[in-house]
Amino acid sequence: MRRIAFWSPKGGVGKTTLALNFAAAAYYAGNRVILCDLDPQQSAVDVFSDNKLPFTVVKDLPQVTPNVDIMIFDYAPSLDNVPVEETIVIPLRASILDLKAVARTSRLVRDKRVIKCVNAVDTRRQDERILAMKLYADGAHLVKDRSVYVRSLTSGHTVFQKNIYGAREAKMEINRLLEKVLNPGD
Repeated sequence: MRRIAFWSPKGGVGKTTLALNFAAAAYYAGNRVILCDLDPQQSAVDVFSDNKLPFTVVKDLPQVTPNVDIMIFDYAPSLDNVPVEETIVIPLRASILDLKAVARTSRLVRDKRVIKCVNAVDTRRQDERILAMKLYADGAHLVKDRSVYVRSLTSGHTVFQKNIYGAREAKMEINRLLEKVLNPGD
């Protein structure tokens, strides 16, 4: 079983949105998936309560180890609760504040496989676009700022369940992240 954490020391980076859409990508790729919502806000559980997601979201850790291919952990933003999972996706925004917050965590996760994901990149902003492209050149994954992510979650879905404007591109972005996480050598 693969265990993948979505964690950031900083809040407001789109961690739960990425985790939910990543879980959907994994599910539609043929994997049995469960998402464990470890964030006290319980936003992933709130979306799941609409009963429209094709995978399970549980509050905290399951009592019994589930029979799944991939367990995804949505952590609260904190330096006090660093993930133990072997793979950590760290969402961040293309801003100096996020870069500094993530840089301070490098010693905490140096024994893990870390994938930085620059999230909600607004390519119309030159400084943000330049910083995002520099991070991309250094191996980070990019996800553009797309309203389809918010519109999908508002209706209790992921972009993988909606056939609305922007969903095709959003699915491709998340599928590339899934590929990067599951197939590190490619």
